[in-house]
Amino acid sequence: MKTPLTILLAVAIVLPIAAQEQKPAVAQKEPKTKIEAFEAKTGAVIIRGFSTVGSVRGLYSTSASVQSREFTDASSGKKEYGIFITVKESSRYEREDSSYIDYDEIESLMKGIDYISKIESSVTKLDRFQADYTTRGDFTISTFSDSSGKIQAALKSGRYAGASAYLSLDDLAQFKSLIQQAKAKIDSIRQ
Repeated sequence: MKTPLTILLAVAIVLPIAAQEQKPAVAQKEPKTKIEAFEAKTGAVIIRGFSTVGSVRGLYSTSASVQSREFTDASSGKKEYGIFITVKESSRYEREDSSYIDYDEIESLMKGIDYISKIESSVTKLDRFQADYTTRGDFTISTFSDSSGKIQAALKSGRYAGASAYLSLDDLAQFKSLIQQAKAKIDSIRQ
């Protein structure tokens, strides 16, 4: 016959073990781009090369910068290329987020910028509009009509809170030029 003390000791030992077994596993963030997957490799030396192309200052103390990136697996020599965009908000709260754009997605991004920067308010019969282009790496470029009917642009990096920069259409054209320069830099080193 078990005494209450024996039962209490058995429960005290079993409960912590059961609690340990039921801990949820920490969810790993799945890479959305080839560059993110390449960068996440373990057990290998990854060499990162980068060149800062430039930045554009937006409205309301916001900005966006563009870098060309090259990743090399030292053991295999395999390479991945792309661009890295950092969006900053420096107004009341400082916020910053970054996104990778794989090399094979750069042309599509530039075409998306061309398309949405030419949209006019007549695209809808409603009072206002917003047009978005989003990449695999959670980078979104939008054009929209503001309350006065003027067309503006926004860049957002990150899926949830992220960071946003607000641009005029002229600033958006300058940003596209930075992306073109970043691609040209990559093209000059690709084998």
